[in-house]
Amino acid sequence: MIFERDLIESVIFLAAALAGGGLLLHLAVRWRYAAVVGRARRIAARLRDPATTLVAVDEQASAIEELAQLPDVNAAVTAARELLGSKDAAVRSAGIEILRRSRSLDRWAHDLRRGGYRAKLRAIEALGEVGDERAVEELIEALGDDDPDVARQASYAVLERDRDYASDRLADALSSPDRRIAETAAATLVHMGEEAVEALVSQLASLSPQARRLAVESLGAIGLSDLGEVLLPLLEVDPDGEVRASAARAIAHMGGDDVVTHLRRVAVSDPDWFVRARAFSLLGEVNAPGASEVLMEGLAEVQSYIASCVMDDEDVEPVLEGSQRIRSAIIAGLRMLGLTDEEITAAEREAAGAQFDSDVVPEGEQTAEAVSENIRALSDRDAVRRAEAARGLAEAGRSAVAVLARALRDPDPLVRGEAARSLGRLGVRDCLEALAKCLADPDANVRLAASTAMRAIVTRDAARELTD
Repeated sequence: MIFERDLIESVIFLAAALAGGGLLLHLAVRWRYAAVVGRARRIAARLRDPATTLVAVDEQASAIEELAQLPDVNAAVTAARELLGSKDAAVRSAGIEILRRSRSLDRWAHDLRRGGYRAKLRAIEALGEVGDERAVEELIEALGDDDPDVARQASYAVLERDRDYASDRLADALSSPDRRIAETAAATLVHMGEEAVEALVSQLASLSPQARRLAVESLGAIGLSDLGEVLLPLLEVDPDGEVRASAARAIAHMGGDDVVTHLRRVAVSDPDWFVRARAFSLLGEVNAPGASEVLMEGLAEVQSYIASCVMDDEDVEPVLEGSQRIRSAIIAGLRMLGLTDEEITAAEREAAGAQFDSDVVPEGEQTAEAVSENIRALSDRDAVRRAEAARGLAEAGRSAVAVLARALRDPDPLVRGEAARSLGRLGVRDCLEALAKCLADPDANVRLAASTAMRAIVTRDAARELTD
């Protein structure tokens, strides 16, 4: 019993001695590290004083060298990261130089690419403090990380230092082949708001369609009213249909008195059917005055074209895919405006029945003053006003045929297209030759309008002959 008790006491004493020794060792290590960090901070303090003489410059260079060569790298890094909080650019540059020489930047970049979740977050925090060109490049690459939390934290860290520089780099990232990087960069720019507008506008001239599209979408999400002037030219000049569709959406959501006019122009003149369909759909979304009338007109046009192709025994499926999609977009827009399916069906039947209307629009449906006003408006500088005048002359009778035939040579495709449609509604065979020349028009929408008008005239005459 005595032996066992002595053994237990010995074990307890040994355990206590080991615990006490471990505690002393831990305290010694902590004391040593605190001492080294204290030394590193004293060296770093020499870098905070302005270098106004050659001696001071040499002293600062020596301090940088001492910290870079410090045996305890962690202590040197701790002191250097404290320098990064200085507003003095020279002090921050000194801190970055110490981190570069101690290879800490390399280690953080490695952790950001291949480390675990916590290592990545620590690297993001450190690189955000650095905020120089290389750090921002690494953080932008992290925007494409598989973990959305890592990508989100990287997007915040990019903006931690120089926000102007960061916005330019994020805007450049819109053209990244990594879609996640590009889209996260766009979301970050939207979060910046007005600060990012200048950088985003610069991307509207990018050679990358993806960059232009994301820039347009981001500007639309920021939603400043005066951005419409920047986006409007894209509806006419951008070669990429997705960019034009995005511009139409951004302009629609910005609102304004002319939004229906702009969307109508896209809906009737854009060369790509999916852009036209998008414009018709947006007319339903904006629910602005005049939107329902434009949608009804579009429904009549597309229904007339589809009906004429069916009568000509054309293979509707491949030839009319775009028209069918446009029709679906118009119907969706009308539903958004509150029209019932019965009202839409009745409008479609009315448009289809117009194919067989045997009477030419009679003279005098418009007053002489209205006809004269529309004819004068065909000389207006504004292409939209000229197009509206050409459309209005569809109700003027035979007296408008000559001026509408001249409007087929207007420099703006929107006007030429409206003139062709009006001639089709008038149904006068004398204008078939002028319409035939439009079949070689460089604008796809004008060619379609001329072809539809010619079919309407010929079909109407054929129907009249059968009933006589």
